This record gives sequence, C-alpha cells and structure tokens, in this order.
Amino acid sequence: MGQADLLRRAVSKKNRQVLEEQRAVFVNGALKQGYDIHIAEEVYALIVRFADYGFPKSHAVAYSVISYQMAYLKAHYPKSFYAALLSNATGNAEKIQQLVNEAKEQGIIFYPPSLKHSTKYFTVENDGIRYSLSGIKGVPHPFIETVKAIRQSNVEALNNLFDLAVALSAQHFKPKVIESLIFAGALDYLEKDRAVLIKTVEAALKHAELLRPTEDIDWASATAFSFGKPKYMQAQEMTQKEKLIREKEVLGFYISAHPVSEERAFWPDTNVTCRELKHTRDGTYVKVIGLIEEIKKIRTKRGEQMAFAQLQDEYGAVSITLFPQVFQLVQDFLKEDEILYIEGTVERRFGKPQVKVKHAQTTKKI
Repeated sequence: MGQADLLRRAVSKKNRQVLEEQRAVFVNGALKQGYDIHIAEEVYALIVRFADYGFPKSHAVAYSVISYQMAYLKAHYPKSFYAALLSNATGNAEKIQQLVNEAKEQGIIFYPPSLKHSTKYFTVENDGIRYSLSGIKGVPHPFIETVKAIRQSNVEALNNLFDLAVALSAQHFKPKVIESLIFAGALDYLEKDRAVLIKTVEAALKHAELLRPTEDIDWASATAFSFGKPKYMQAQEMTQKEKLIREKEVLGFYISAHPVSEERAFWPDTNVTCRELKHTRDGTYVKVIGLIEEIKKIRTKRGEQMAFAQLQDEYGAVSITLFPQVFQLVQDFLKEDEILYIEGTVERRFGKPQVKVKHAQTTKKI
C-alpha cells in the first residue's frame, strides 16, 4: 500500500523522476502476480500517460457544464458577466485592466467610480458597467459601508465636500482616502476641479472635527447649530496629464481618458489601433502609436542590444519587437509610460499578433 501511495503521489504531482523509478517496481510486482510482461508494461504506460494529463469523467463533465454556463452568460449577458469577473478580480490591477480591455472590445462602456453611484462591486448601469469603490487603492471596506449607510439615511450630504465630511465624521473622513477618491474621479459629480477638491480636503476635515469629531455624535445634533459651511479653496486647474497620472496611481490604469487617444489626433498617418491589430493579416505594414509597458532588453548572439515591449492604447495592448538597428535609434526614450509612434509588419506568434518594428520615434514635439 505504501508503494501504491508513492506512485499515486507521483501521478498527481507529475513527478517524472519517481514515475521512471517506479516502472521497474510495478512491472516486477505484476510479474510476481502472474501477469505477462507486455501487459504490465502496457498498463504502466497508461498510468504514465494519465500522469501527463488525465481527468476522471465526473471531473470532465463538471468542467464542461461550468464552461457551457459561462459561455452562455458571456454571450447573452455580457455586462453582468464582466461585472462579476471584475468584482472577483478586485485587488489585481493587471487582471482588471485585461478584463476592461476585453469588455471594451465587446462594445461595453465603463462609467468611472462615483461616491454617489458606485458600490463595493462592479455593477451594471444603463448600457455599461460602473467601476467599484473597492477597486480604488487605499479605500477600505469600512469606509464603503459607512458611505452606503449615508446614502440610505442622508443622501444630500454627498452633494458637498463639507457636508460629506460631517456625515462621515472626522473619524472616517481620512485625507488619504478622500484624496484617492478624488484622483479616481469618484467626486467629479461635485463639478469642482480635482485640484480644488484636493486643496479643500484639509478645510473639510477641520469642519468635521469642529462639528462631529466621532460617529458617536448624532448628525442632526452636530449640524443643528452650524452657521454655514466654509468655502472651497481656490487652486490652479489640474492638467489632463496630471489627472491621468493620478488615475493610474489609484486605479492601476486610465479610465476617464487615455494619453494615446489625445496624442493620436496629432498623428494622422496611423492606420490601426491595438484592437484592429487582432484582425490584421500577417505581413501587413502598420503605423500605430501607443504607451510603452513591460520592456525586456536582451543581447543577441553578436552582443547587440534589442528589446521586447508591450505597446498599449485605449483599446488594448500588443507585443512589439525592436531589433538592434531600431533599438539604437530609440533606446534613449524607450521607457515605461513613454508614447511611441511605430511602423512595422504584423506577425502572429502563438495565435497573437505582434509587430516587428521597422521604424520608431517619440511622439514628443522636440
């Protein structure tokens, strides 16, 4: 029984070394039991084959049923399907970005996070999906539950940063949390520039400390003797570039806009996007701009440097290859988050398109 369990473990772990070591033990044992050597070897070959990849029928049927159900939901209820997958991927920015890009390719639109409308899950809203509050870095679950309670009892408090601070109490109105919400666009419905809101956070906190330092104080009692609210602070309008940088910091990717979509207007020669590249035939010469990610530099057998990278736009990402001659021209500005204009030919690898770059340059106007 001990030998049998040893073999069982080797099968489940696909341990080729133990499988080979146990072959002679199994065959010799079968011979002692009166079996023909050819039968013993044939049976052991089946065991090894099963170890490479094997499913019991019940397991295979269960997987098949789940696969069918998932495919049905994806085909007939795509928004609900992706909202569920995204909620499950909360905390994994890379996975969320992958799912968002895939959903966008299906024509699904995304609404940015909103303190008024978002929940701790991704939810279906109108013709699209509303981004969740728990998908914002630095926003804890107790805070989300407190906001949920405010919506039910005092929804008007969400319409002003100072009222929000009092409704939350100074105990829950934490500047770092509120700043994350502002940078994510979750307070854009207040129709104040994000720079103004960021500058006003401290004043709102002091207002809450004065009227309602802890949640133990009743909201009605705290505001009964209030003589008006402070005013929003003045601040220089936040640039679009800074907005997008901050969005990526707290969400892991861009949601309100994408740097590439704005830059593309200045490059009329581009003829494809990352989404269209998936349907472009091999050998097609393409012109595309995108944001550089995941750079991997290597040296060829001749000792020359070349690189592989991901080129991302608002529709997805594609792998690009920069051979030594092209790499030398762009190595100074081949950096993550740099926008490049590239030209090259499409070639599929493992079923996915990639671009062999023939020409590349920065989109910055020098």
